[in-house]
This record gives sequence, C-alpha cells and structure tokens, in this order.
Amino acid sequence: MGITYCGVYADAINTDDHEGYAARILPDGTETGTWTYATREFIGYRAHCDCGWRGQHHYPATEQGEQLADDEWDHHHLRPLLETEARRHTVPATVLLAFSRELRESLTYTTDAQGDRVLTERTAGVLDAASRLDNLLDDLSREVTSKHQPPNRRRRAPGRSMPCEY
Repeated sequence: MGITYCGVYADAINTDDHEGYAARILPDGTETGTWTYATREFIGYRAHCDCGWRGQHHYPATEQGEQLADDEWDHHHLRPLLETEARRHTVPATVLLAFSRELRESLTYTTDAQGDRVLTERTAGVLDAASRLDNLLDDLSREVTSKHQPPNRRRRAPGRSMPCEY
C-alpha cells in the first residue's frame, strides 16, 4: 500500500497513476513493492511511483529509510507535478481580494470572562490567513509597480503628497 495524493489538482494530474511507495531493495538488487515472505529480507528502500518514476537514492532498511523514500517521492516527483499543473492556472487578484473579504466577513466572536468581545481561536486563524493573503496581494502589487516604473524616477512614500529621496 502506497501514498495517494488527494488534494488540489489531484484529478488534473491523475493521482491514480501516481501512487508513491517505498520499494524494497532485495539482496540481488531487484526492487519490489510487494511485501511477502519471499521479500522479507531486504537491504534498503528506494522511492517508486506507479507511473514508473524511480527515486535517485537508496535508503537503509529501517523505518526512517522507508520514510525518507516516501519523502523523496513527495518532494521530487509529486510536488513538481502539482507545481507544473498550478502554473497552468492564474487566479485574478480580484478573486483573491473577494475571498479575503469573505474570510473577514465570516469571523465569529465570543465573549471573554470580562465581557469583552474576542475572536475564537479558530477565527483568529482565519483572520491570520486573510491577513497573509492581503500581504501577498500587496507584495504582488508592489512587484508589478516596481517593474513598470521608469528608472531614476522618485517614488512617493505611502501617505505623502511630495516625492521623497530613497
């Protein structure tokens, strides 16, 4: 039994073809994903995927070695597949901004021992996620603005009406 990814873009990358597992390396050098009495003695692990991909490294025949092989499949095979798929899609900033607003509007409050209105722990996490999204949008906006700004042009500091020297 291996690892099957069930997250974002799972259908797009056809995860049925990308089940990862730590294959056993047998003493004769063959590699197998089958665990039977005949394969009980093995000398290590190597990352494998049902699609035919094979990891570059051999790991010890330990629980840690098995985990390292699984991690190699995740980092060097699955994630690149997901990143390739993600690059095919663009989410407009207006959609992200609307999502941030929806997150903020969904916040729920509770009352503390002093009777003050406070965020619940879960809601504080939602607010943190919305704030991170807002910061990302600000960073992207600054990046785009700086790429389109002519060289040697003075920029206005936020909140100032006069240009300032940098």
